[in-house]
Amino acid sequence: MTAMKTPGYILTFRCVNCGRLEACTHYACERAVSDDQIRARIYEANCEGCGWKGVVCGVSAIQIHPTPDLKLKPQG
Repeated sequence: MTAMKTPGYILTFRCVNCGRLEACTHYACERAVSDDQIRARIYEANCEGCGWKGVVCGVSAIQIHPTPDLKLKPQG
């Protein structure tokens, strides 16, 4: 299976393990969503720097970037 493209947001967090601003997650959605709605969610994030994986709260996001073509891995 190939990756799907959909609109959404890329969220950046400070890694709880190494402290770098390299922990990221993706939030796919059909339409624009307010920052308050994005920050109210819980996400699973991965750190590109140290490899940490864990749960983060949207309120701790350092950056929220909208993207028209978020690449998602197929599930299943």
